[in-house]
Parts: sequence; structure tokens; C-alpha cells
Amino acid sequence: MRAWFFLVLLLPLPAQAGAVMKSTKPWSNATVPYQLSADILKTAYTQSKDCTGWAKWKASPAHKACKAMNDWHRRTGVRFVARDGLGSVQIYLNPHATSATVGQLPIGNQVNIQPGANYGSILHEFGHTLGLAHEHQRADRATYLNLQPFLQTYLETCGMKLDTVCNDVRSAFPEREMRLTSDYDPCSLMHYLANQGPRHKEDPRWSRIFTLTTKGKAAEKACLPQFAKLEKRCRKIVQKCAISDRDAWTVRRFHGLE
Repeated sequence: MRAWFFLVLLLPLPAQAGAVMKSTKPWSNATVPYQLSADILKTAYTQSKDCTGWAKWKASPAHKACKAMNDWHRRTGVRFVARDGLGSVQIYLNPHATSATVGQLPIGNQVNIQPGANYGSILHEFGHTLGLAHEHQRADRATYLNLQPFLQTYLETCGMKLDTVCNDVRSAFPEREMRLTSDYDPCSLMHYLANQGPRHKEDPRWSRIFTLTTKGKAAEKACLPQFAKLEKRCRKIVQKCAISDRDAWTVRRFHGLE
């Protein structure tokens, strides 16, 4: 049963991700218990109840979820272990959203995956599971990027409005106080793209939500070489292809593995 009521009480905010917010808890013993739902396992046409044998599965949400957990394990040392229980991360197929809770909660930990979600988006959500907050929500972001005026206006005027745009803005764009950060990382898997047009297609302004400052461009130049061997689409700011070195360092440090 998806304990939505308890989840609302326990989560200070919907999924945010490398920096870590003050309210976020690491996983005990750097081990994440997980459970794949029956509907997501069906997408891989497997008889397995967990990620055993995932590398041989057909391309599917289940395959991408298991690959994401394996990639985070390889880069950080945090373990993902199949285990039933209220505290386990429930991995669901969700027709409406790809999202995740942040860090370890007593109950209600989950990752939701849309059927057509790309691998980078799923890898990003498991970054949330491991405690990462959005890089662009750090309190020092103004040193590295300038939000477009329309988005800044939303941040100042949304208040408690319940429309779709304001709900999104309150969740994904305010600055947050962090307990752990690396140097600002425009190459982070957890940094949003400047083009957020698909979020609100009716408003063309979302096609450019920020520009980099001089320091932001310098940080981008410094971090991009780590992706030199990846395909061209991955060699850019806020790539959605791979875990950055700083993402991995932050997760290791947060879980006592550094």
C-alpha cells in the first residue's frame, strides 16, 4: 500500500538533488533496501523478483531502474539490497510522473518511473533516493547562474497558489539550505537543464530558465573534461547521461564512505 498520507507528513518537500539538504537522512550502513513492483517487473518480461540478471533483460523501465542502481553502486559504494518492508524503496511504474523521495524516510520511500522515461531521468531520481538535492537550488547559485525574470517573479508571487506551475516552482526552484556541498557543479546529473520547455509547453518562456554567470561558465569549463569520452549530447552543462565526479563524492561523503 502506498502510504501517501504518511509520506506527506514525513516529507518536508516533494522530491528535490550534488548537494544535500539539512533535513535529509543518509541510508543506514550505506545500504538501500528496495522492492520492484510487479507492474514494473512485467516490462522486462522476467520471472525475477529483484534485479538478479538485469543485464540480460530487454530494454525497459525495470532494466533502466536496475542499471541505475548498479551505476550508483559502482560510483559510490552504496549498496542496493532487495528486501521487503515498510522502509524499503518501492519502485513503481507510474503513468504520470518520474519522481522520487529524498534520502531515507521511516516509511514511504519510493521511486516512480514513467513507461517512456529516459535513462538519464531515472538515474537522476536515484540520486534523490541517495539524498542529493537539485544543484541549482543551492543557496550560492546566484554566483553561478541568473534565473530568467519570469521565473524569479513566480518565486516571489506564487505563495500558496495551487495551480500546476506554482506547485512546480515551489518544489523545484527555491534556494534550499544545505548540510553538505561540493564546489558548485554545473555538470551535475542533479542540475536542471536551461531549457525546461517540456514542463509547461503552453508558455515558451520555459525554453530558457537561466543563463550562466562568468563564474558559472568557468565552472562549466572546469567540469566538462570528465565527459570527454561520452557521446556529444553528454558533453554539455547539466548533462543527463552520467553521474558526475562531484555527485559521486557527495554521496560517498554523506554515507560515510569517503
